[in-house]
Amino acid sequence: MYDNVSETIKSRYAKKDEDPDYFGNTRPSESKKRLEDIAPDLYELIEQFKDNEIISSMTSYKLLTRVFHEHCSVDNKQVSVKPAKEVSSESVQNPSDVDATYDGHKGQGYQVQIMETYSKDKPKDDSPQKSLQLITYVEVEPAHCHDSNAIEPAIDDVEKRNLLPDELAADTLYGSQENIDKAKEHQVNLVAPVPGKKPENNLSAFSFDETTTEINCCPEKHEPKKIKHNKKGSISCLWDKELCQNCDLRSQCCVKESKKGYLLRYTSKEVEVTIRRQYEQSDEFKDKYRYRSGVEASISRFIHMTGARRLRYRGLKRVDYAARLKALGINIFRTAKFQTNQENQACFA
Repeated sequence: MYDNVSETIKSRYAKKDEDPDYFGNTRPSESKKRLEDIAPDLYELIEQFKDNEIISSMTSYKLLTRVFHEHCSVDNKQVSVKPAKEVSSESVQNPSDVDATYDGHKGQGYQVQIMETYSKDKPKDDSPQKSLQLITYVEVEPAHCHDSNAIEPAIDDVEKRNLLPDELAADTLYGSQENIDKAKEHQVNLVAPVPGKKPENNLSAFSFDETTTEINCCPEKHEPKKIKHNKKGSISCLWDKELCQNCDLRSQCCVKESKKGYLLRYTSKEVEVTIRRQYEQSDEFKDKYRYRSGVEASISRFIHMTGARRLRYRGLKRVDYAARLKALGINIFRTAKFQTNQENQACFA
């Protein structure tokens, strides 16, 4: 079967002691041209052995096929490399580690989700440390996974181990309304800013009934003369023309003129987001959210002290196992330091 492979392909990829490695001997400026040469080679090998049951069942052949379909395209038997924007972030990034994927911000590889405890209790006496804070959750994911999907698995995991927190502080990417609702189902208060851009309707100056999401009054304290819940789920509020036409805030308001008055149409979701954005400006939210910054120091220590950014392992299972051991090591150091501070004696850990 090997003898049937074209001499062109064998001359490129067959290892010879006297020849430099085909892939390792490529300048960055030549990489695009090299990929264009490789793509037809992949297609030729796939087509040549696709009907051979022995070869087509091999893991290496299946991987070859996957790489080709994810990174290349065929049009009238003309093979070309897909533009980067057409290649999925879930595609194979390295045949030596098929679990690694791509993220536009983080690059190739994996990402890790970390949860740790924090306490608001004031230190007793002159104690330099409030209480023992430990990492309670570690989960490694392929790089393409979005952070917004990490909240529910994390809460489920710590709940099974009786480590469910009363309050969970997270950054903006985790703060969707869906995640807020999921956390409430577990009696957890998720503290996180609202993700995304501000809605077109600037409802922040309006006063709402949080139960019905109906407007109580406009920025000038005028109540709508009519409120209607529409079939598609939106809510319409109507004000008298005279009130709005003579209003000093008319140019800044999001109401629109209609035949019967000035109308504002919005959805319950927009109200929920508005109420949350209003709450974000409160001292209560700022006091709760300031504790989230503490995990950044833990992540920095996880990366730099344990060398988690560049592991010598490949495959999701092994990388995940290594990350958990590194988090365990940090917890051991923290426990030893805490014990030393409590007993006020030297630590030999």
